[in-house]
Amino acid sequence: MNTIEKTGQPENRKFELKRTLPSGPKWVKTIVAFANGAGGELILGVDDKSRDIVGIENPFELEEKISNTIHDSVRPSIFPYIQTINLKNRQILSVQILPGQQKPYYLASKGLEKGTYIRIGSTNRQADLSAIEELKRQAYGISCLDQIFFQWGKDALDNEALNTFFKRLLGVKKPLLNHFFHYVILRKNNGDIFPTFLGVVLFGKKDLPELRGFDYSKIKITRYKGIDRTEILSTQFFEPPLALKVGSIIDYTLSELPETQKLVGAKRQRIPLLPAFAVREAVINAIVHRDYSLKGASVQVDIFSDSCEITSPGVLPGTLSIDLLGQGISEIRNRSLARIFRGAGFMEELGSGISRMIQEMKNSGNPGPAFEEKGQYFCVTLRAKPQMTFHLEVLYQTLRSKGALSSSQISKKTNIHQNTAIKRLRELIDLEIIEKIGLGRNTKYRVKE
Repeated sequence: MNTIEKTGQPENRKFELKRTLPSGPKWVKTIVAFANGAGGELILGVDDKSRDIVGIENPFELEEKISNTIHDSVRPSIFPYIQTINLKNRQILSVQILPGQQKPYYLASKGLEKGTYIRIGSTNRQADLSAIEELKRQAYGISCLDQIFFQWGKDALDNEALNTFFKRLLGVKKPLLNHFFHYVILRKNNGDIFPTFLGVVLFGKKDLPELRGFDYSKIKITRYKGIDRTEILSTQFFEPPLALKVGSIIDYTLSELPETQKLVGAKRQRIPLLPAFAVREAVINAIVHRDYSLKGASVQVDIFSDSCEITSPGVLPGTLSIDLLGQGISEIRNRSLARIFRGAGFMEELGSGISRMIQEMKNSGNPGPAFEEKGQYFCVTLRAKPQMTFHLEVLYQTLRSKGALSSSQISKKTNIHQNTAIKRLRELIDLEIIEKIGLGRNTKYRVKE
């Protein structure tokens, strides 16, 4: 993407525009937030509202001022890459910040606790203590799931669940203690053995009182009646421990997908509108790659009559960006969890799952997946092609809720062409789900009692 194209893009967690360099420390907060996140670029000389290229005066003086201010104001030190660009006969300044390796970064004048900032969408926010601790873990490449759960010993884990799962993972009847250390389910501390947060989330005993504190790691699956959140048909929660529930989570999700009916030979078959692999991959990714340090929300799977939205807490990890998805590039937030899921056959090889998801959607005649970062969340939307959304279920539900209707009335209420509606109504009659009453212009259709 060239600079002109970039200046037309909306601001986000890695990109910000300014007409001029603001006075005061506000812009330095942006620099700190970029370094604490996936890096970013601040462009000066472009109006952030109109996107007009207004340019800057004395770019070399401004460059020196920026470098000196960052050097004096930020700890640990940040070394920006500053470039003067000639655009439409005006000079603009690009200040690029790499993702920091010594997180957390903070304003020296405010100190670590009050001067640390993170990027949420296109805004900078002061990091609370839990966010600061997460930044420290990122600096060491440690997931919060790898932390020791000191409240209990190894007896907090369900041995039967461990044996069952590791039989699938390793093909052994009874895993050894070293297996649990290897997969970071248990860790040693001063000679004692404790479970990790990962161990508790996957294998904690159901009657463990402290398991309530892991409620945020549950998966919520909601089926809606139509194409929006107006009316809920069903809601199902899958709470920790999760190890032996992964198959049930996937099966339940697939069973709730919207369907159509097709004539195959002499029989009618129910056909899901979305490919199973794409949905499965999105759900597994949401569980494996979510940010478990964010304890205010869980993974959500929202199923509509024409689509499925999978939302997980946490934006893309590291320097991974949406435009790189599907290109074989992967960054892993929770390495231990990913290793367990991949070994158990729940995940594709790293870097290949998204590519196949995109291909499966294409092969099924549907639009490609839509990937989006919404604040601190990452959302995948799998949408069925428009002509597949008005299937037999829509007609049936319309007649069920409205009573007997003519084909023209049904056409208006469902936005289906009348000729198409008549064809679908005949299919429902053949299935003995509805019946036709009246003759000629008085013909109506109703649900069969």
